[in-house]
Amino acid sequence: MSTEPARIARELRKALEFYYGSVEDLARELIRLLGVNETDRRALEIVLRGDGKSTTPGMLAERLGLTAAGATALLNRLEKQGYIARTLHPTDRRRVIVVATDLAARRLEELISPLIDRSFEMLVSRYEPAELDIIADFFTRVGELHRDHRRMLRDKDPYPRP
Repeated sequence: MSTEPARIARELRKALEFYYGSVEDLARELIRLLGVNETDRRALEIVLRGDGKSTTPGMLAERLGLTAAGATALLNRLEKQGYIARTLHPTDRRRVIVVATDLAARRLEELISPLIDRSFEMLVSRYEPAELDIIADFFTRVGELHRDHRRMLRDKDPYPRP
């Protein structure tokens, strides 16, 4: 017979595996509907979120692990599809910033907002404010773990081909 902490650990691991799988499945559907690849989808997400900062080609290259040439090719694809535009920085005319178009914002809003709205409704109807604080902290910490793990993986050499 297993102990309660061991059972909870198994259930948490199972729930995390289910969650990560469902996120991957959702990303694949977004890719299909938007007509982009995974890197392009992630770039759109970064540009749209913005976090109050101007998105530059160099910043995208760093976040996505691309070379400058790779970032340029990505931006060319997204610009051709009407999802992004490149403009000069408002205060430093030597710099280029990347902005999402209304088309990109509208399409992603149509595809993602229902999920976010339903998630929010489910959370606030099911959990108490103190529990919601814990849930928000959990997602923030998991995001930080992902960021740190991505940085660690980026320093590794790829596996050799068999």
